Amino acid sequence: MERTRHAWCISVMLGFCLAWPTVSHATPPIPEEPGDERLVTQFYDTIAGLLIREYSLQGNGRVDYRTARQIMWVSFDDPAAEALDVAPYPILYWHDADQSEEWELWVDRDGDGHVGNVVRYDVRQDGEVMAPSKIRRWQ
Repeated sequence: MERTRHAWCISVMLGFCLAWPTVSHATPPIPEEPGDERLVTQFYDTIAGLLIREYSLQGNGRVDYRTARQIMWVSFDDPAAEALDVAPYPILYWHDADQSEEWELWVDRDGDGHVGNVVRYDVRQDGEVMAPSKIRRWQ
């Protein structure tokens, strides 16, 4: 009788544990893109088709976080006022957590802006190194 009751209690507890809703709070590999208050500079590279924004997450003016959004369209109708149409979310993220100038590059293949979905990108694939092309500073 006692043995049956213990088996029944264990079965109920196991069933309760399996049925209890759980939420995973996985920490994203990089921080979320900060707001404009942390923005140091931004510029665009029309050759690569990217708008690059540089931030200081620690607020000391040293760049430790970069994002790159795809440029969808550029208007050069009026040279004094170039208009950019860019993707709503970055596709590339660079992060230098300790400001040691050793950057990690992350890519968001979905382009949905969720940093939990980014994957690390090895810039030395096939002997090629990602280098900036002709860069024009954003005014």
